[in-house]
Amino acid sequence: MEVLELLRRKGHASAETIATDLGVTPNAVRQHLTNLERDGFVTSHPERRRRGRPSLLFSLTERADSVFPKRYGQLASMVLQEVQDMGGPDALDEVFERMATRHATAIAPTLEGLDFDEKLRRVVAWIGRAGTLAEQTETAEGVKVTIHNCPFRNTALKFPQVCTITPHLFSQLLGTAVSQADSIHRRDPYCSFVVERPTSAE
Repeated sequence: MEVLELLRRKGHASAETIATDLGVTPNAVRQHLTNLERDGFVTSHPERRRRGRPSLLFSLTERADSVFPKRYGQLASMVLQEVQDMGGPDALDEVFERMATRHATAIAPTLEGLDFDEKLRRVVAWIGRAGTLAEQTETAEGVKVTIHNCPFRNTALKFPQVCTITPHLFSQLLGTAVSQADSIHRRDPYCSFVVERPTSAE
């Protein structure tokens, strides 16, 4: 991590410069850089000199950004708090309903001509792409969709409106009633929603 942090500060550097700054041998640094380059975290290019052999300069790749600390959840909570302070809970309700509508508008064309079960399957798969581990099971009340992993858990625990995106999405895309069965706000281990089947499946 020290090598990555140094490259983040400097932008680019040679193995020799990194070794000097970290107080280790150039060979040890080169070996580490070789591994980092193999894993896609750094890239190298020759530094042109007027005299002598070119020296390789190393810099970070886009992938390397993922190893540095992020505070996206904290930023989201701060922004949502400001929205709530400015417009009250109703403002947050509107924000998340608009978000669901935006997603529904993008997904809807891919569902045209499909029956209810295929539409539901595709919507659950779309939700699953966010790392939610979403799955569906049949129940007497309808189809239960369970979100085993909430990517926004910390933010959702502070702002319950986050959890309205999923039912809004189902309701808008499937045209049927949706109710919440389990909720992390009630100390359940996950959130789940029951999607009612239409009286006559389309």
